[in-house]
Amino acid sequence: MRARLGIRKLILMMGLIPILALSLALSAYLMISQIKELRNLMTERAKTSSEQLAILAEHIISDGHADVLDRITTTALEETAVKSIAIYSADMQLITQAGPKSNLSPIPIRPGEQNAHHQILKDGLLILQPIVSHSFNPQAASPIIGWVAMQFDWRHLKIHQYQTLFVGTVFLVIAFIMCVSLTSYINQSLATDLATLRQTIRKMVAGTRNFHAHIPENDEFNEIAEELNQLNDAHKLELQELQRSIEQTNIDLRETLETVEVQNIELDLARREALNASRIKSEFLANTSHEIRTPLSGIIGFSKILLKSELEQRQREAIETIHNSANSLLAIINDILDFSKLEAGKLVLDTAPVNLREVVEDTMQLLAPSANEKELELALIIQAGTPEAVLSDGLRLRQILTNLLNNAIKFTPAGHIKITISSTEIERNIANINVEISDTGIGLSKDQQQSVFKDFSQADASITRQYGGTGLGLVIVKGLVEQMGGEIGIVSEPGRGATFWFSLKLPISSNAIKLRDFSQLKGKTLALYDRSEIHSQAIISLLLSWGIEVQHYTQLNDLKPADYCIICCDNNADLPSLLEQLNRCAVIITPYHEHQCDTEERIYLSKPFSHIKLFDALAKGLQRSPPPRPISFSKANILAVDDNPSNLHILGNFLADMAVHTHFAQNGAEALQQCREKHFDLIFMDIQMPHMDGIETSRRIRNDGLNTKTPIIALSAYLSPENPAQLREAGINDYFSKPISEAQLASLLSQHLRPEAIVNDTECPRPVDIKQCLQLTKDRPQLAAEMLTMLLDGLPAQKQSLQEAFQNNDLAEIAAINHLLKGACCYTGTPMLKTRVSELELQLEKSELGAEYFSALITAIDDLIAWQQEHDLNVVFDV
Repeated sequence: MRARLGIRKLILMMGLIPILALSLALSAYLMISQIKELRNLMTERAKTSSEQLAILAEHIISDGHADVLDRITTTALEETAVKSIAIYSADMQLITQAGPKSNLSPIPIRPGEQNAHHQILKDGLLILQPIVSHSFNPQAASPIIGWVAMQFDWRHLKIHQYQTLFVGTVFLVIAFIMCVSLTSYINQSLATDLATLRQTIRKMVAGTRNFHAHIPENDEFNEIAEELNQLNDAHKLELQELQRSIEQTNIDLRETLETVEVQNIELDLARREALNASRIKSEFLANTSHEIRTPLSGIIGFSKILLKSELEQRQREAIETIHNSANSLLAIINDILDFSKLEAGKLVLDTAPVNLREVVEDTMQLLAPSANEKELELALIIQAGTPEAVLSDGLRLRQILTNLLNNAIKFTPAGHIKITISSTEIERNIANINVEISDTGIGLSKDQQQSVFKDFSQADASITRQYGGTGLGLVIVKGLVEQMGGEIGIVSEPGRGATFWFSLKLPISSNAIKLRDFSQLKGKTLALYDRSEIHSQAIISLLLSWGIEVQHYTQLNDLKPADYCIICCDNNADLPSLLEQLNRCAVIITPYHEHQCDTEERIYLSKPFSHIKLFDALAKGLQRSPPPRPISFSKANILAVDDNPSNLHILGNFLADMAVHTHFAQNGAEALQQCREKHFDLIFMDIQMPHMDGIETSRRIRNDGLNTKTPIIALSAYLSPENPAQLREAGINDYFSKPISEAQLASLLSQHLRPEAIVNDTECPRPVDIKQCLQLTKDRPQLAAEMLTMLLDGLPAQKQSLQEAFQNNDLAEIAAINHLLKGACCYTGTPMLKTRVSELELQLEKSELGAEYFSALITAIDDLIAWQQEHDLNVVFDV
């Protein structure tokens, strides 16, 4: 941007430049005009002089007086500005001359020309005037008898030019001096006034108010000065008013501060009381969790034990009601405790590798019974590009999925439920995991969608009566998702189902353990029979991710040869008829309530299936020798630590069903003592115990004794650990909330221990089959009780004899005792003992004694002894 000139420079330029330009132009014009006029006058004068001389020369030339002609030219030379004169004849012959000759060069004349000529010279004028004779006939043209040449000198004209130039210059200088003087005066006046105004403004800026700006002249600057004075006076008034306002505000502020200080003290006291109340509430909830869940664990555990025994139909229904009610109460307590943790901001998240498919499949299998009661299809679709494992809190992720899936099952009377997992915006090893759970249920309106995530609320008041629930499930889900840094929402229309979605930004886990090498099946072909569109879509997406070429069929007769075959049955399928039509090896996927035994040509999986089991069924092939056998942990020694005897009793019963040798400790000191004396394969540790809690006990076990590397599993009545990292630092490998189910326990033992295979034709039966006892005695309860009593009373001694014979490798003694037991089993309903006796007998016939078969027999005897201690035969047989 061009810099703007100051006002003084502008005035100077505006005052000088126009006037100087005008003066210069006027002077130049006047001088040029005057010089031109002088030159014209001199030219006219020269022409007149030459004409007069030509007239005089005419008579002289006619008379022939040459001497007179010389005097005339000499006399004419004395005229001002005449430099030289020459007279020529008609044919341009010089007759006479006066003055310098060099400058009288004749002007070329064309023949017959009679006009005068003039030529401008460098320093003068040359005129050639014809001499015409007038003595001839006037009617004819006058003849030229000669020529007069006169040269004029203009040096005196230059003097006039210099005089004119001098006068013009003097005029210009005088005008310049007058302009400079005038503009200087104006600038000085402006500078004085501007300095006064500037000084006034500086005083105003500096805060000085006691001044009065005055400019003597009555002009615009004086008006500006007066306006500045008025502005200063206005500022004075405003400052005075502001000062009064500030003083009043300070008074009010001091009063307010005193009030605020009092309120702050009161708020601080209230805050301390609130924090103390919150702490007390948290402690109360924690203690309530432990105190309520501990007896609930006992109720659920003992109800499971009772359900395994022989009961009347009425008794079984009552115990099942107790068991289901306890589980419902446990779910409600879990929701309330989770909500209280979220509300208090004390929920601590863990971070560990989590396999997304396994988490969802575990959740689906857990809720499969509820879905199958309504004949709902459960389908999982994981889109390509989704990472296999991420770093997250697996427990909370399962809780989110469980609540959303359970909610979908609750409000879907028929149809299907689809779980879709996708991944977007993968960058810097971070994946945006999107999970959608879509159902074909009753749906939600716009108003209902706004309230569905509110505390203790449901979409409709009648829903509580119809479906039950506390209204906390979705609130907990929303809180968990937001605490994990994600978002959650719902898309739904009434009568068209609902889609709950949530997204989490999670780090991708590159260190997750891969349970199987799924690339083994790449390039294989598979024929899939599935009439369910949603289920076939799920299984096809899984198989394609393994690299298997899938051919989908909806008619069994259309099946074509392939490397593998999968038959998926829905709830409406006629499974026996379907199997009769099938003439090839296949994996049969049946609804959850269908139970079939595997054969050499067919492997049965239940919906929803585990991808690991499906892969194993395909990878290992269908031509297998014996069907799978139940697992046992008879060689395992496990220590259970708990201050509650009922919890130890329940855990001991569950472990006894799996042939585990269990040792018990009721406090941390007993556990430390046993760990110093004996090595265990696994330790179950209660967290809250008197004197020494489970965390400190685990830490000491890791630092001393024979079990520094033994897996320690925390079992606590708390729903989740307050600080998962604290458990890992103490050396605790895993955490489970009480009550733990038998399925969880079996899965847990399989992870940390090496199971043993036990030969068995069917699922593990109960130690005593009361119906079989009555059938063998022709429905005579008293005889059945007597026969069973005789068998049970002799078992302790026979067990001891068997163990002594086994230690002495006395096969004959073992065979004799085994034969005695076999005979007793023929008259009593003890299917497990009978099976183990038969298996051991086959081994003894081969002169072999497998340790696993002998352990299985001892376990069966222990189970019968334990069963006898828990049951009164007179009550069982009603005698």
